[in-house]
Amino acid sequence: MEVLQASKENFFCYPSSEVNTISFDEFISKEKSIKSLKEKGFIVVKDVIPKKDIDNARDVYFSLFKNGEYKKDKENWKHLYNHEDSHGCKNHPSINFLKTKQFLEIVNSDKLISLSKRILNSDNLNLSPRMIVRSFSKLSKRCTYAHRDKEYFKSSNPQNVATCWIPLGPVGKLLGQLIYLIDSQNFESKIDELVNEDKIISKNLGNLAKDLNMNWIRPIVEEGDVIFHSLEIVHASFDSNSNIPRLSIDLRYSASKNDHDPRWSNPWRGDDGL
Repeated sequence: MEVLQASKENFFCYPSSEVNTISFDEFISKEKSIKSLKEKGFIVVKDVIPKKDIDNARDVYFSLFKNGEYKKDKENWKHLYNHEDSHGCKNHPSINFLKTKQFLEIVNSDKLISLSKRILNSDNLNLSPRMIVRSFSKLSKRCTYAHRDKEYFKSSNPQNVATCWIPLGPVGKLLGQLIYLIDSQNFESKIDELVNEDKIISKNLGNLAKDLNMNWIRPIVEEGDVIFHSLEIVHASFDSNSNIPRLSIDLRYSASKNDHDPRWSNPWRGDDGL
C-alpha cells in the first residue's frame, strides 16, 4: 500500500503489476475470449506500442511549445511554466498534435487495432474522432477527479464501448497516472447517486474509497503498455510531484457505429463541452 495525494489530500492506494495484467502476445494467442471488460473493469496489456514511437511522439508534442514552456534535459522533458491558453483550448499546441504523423502512427497501429477488436469482440470497430491528449506535472492546477466515462460518452450499448489510455512516456507514483476504484463497475446504481451536475463523483479519493468500502488500485505500467477500461468503472488520477510531464492519449472505441456517441464525431478541443 502507498500513500498518494489527489487535490492535495492524502489517500491510500494499492500498486499492482499483476491485477488484470497480460502481455499482448498472450492476450492475442488466447483461444477463448476474455471476460467482458465490464466484468473486469480494466485490463492492462503490455508491450503494445514500440518505445521508439512513444519517444518520437513525446518529442514532437513538447516541441510544439515555442515559448519555452518545456525544455529537454538529457533524456527527459521538463515543464517550466504553463502555456498562456488552457490545455486544449484556443491556440494550445495539444490540438495540433492530433494532426501529426507521430500521433496518427500510434492510434492507427496494427497491434492497437487488433487488440481493440479482440477487447470488444468486433470486426466493425469504430474509433471516435474525438481523441484526447493530456499532460500533467506538479505545475498543473489540478488532477483528474473521480469519475466514470459513462457520464461523458452516451451509448445505447455501453458494454460495447471501451476507453483506451496510452501513456506517452514515464508514469507512476511520482508523476501521476490513472488509478481505478476496484470493482466499482459492479455498483452502478449506488454510484449513480454520487455523480454531481459537473459529472464528478468526488474530489476526495480517500473519503470515496472509505464510504464505498472499496480500494484504489494503481496498475504498474511501463512505456509501451496500454490500459482498456469500461465506461462504468470509477477512475481518477493523482497529483504529480515532478516537473517531468506525464503525457497520455485517451481513445474511445465502440464495437460498431451504432454504439458510438455522435457527439464524439469531431476532433477534440478542451473547450468542446464534453
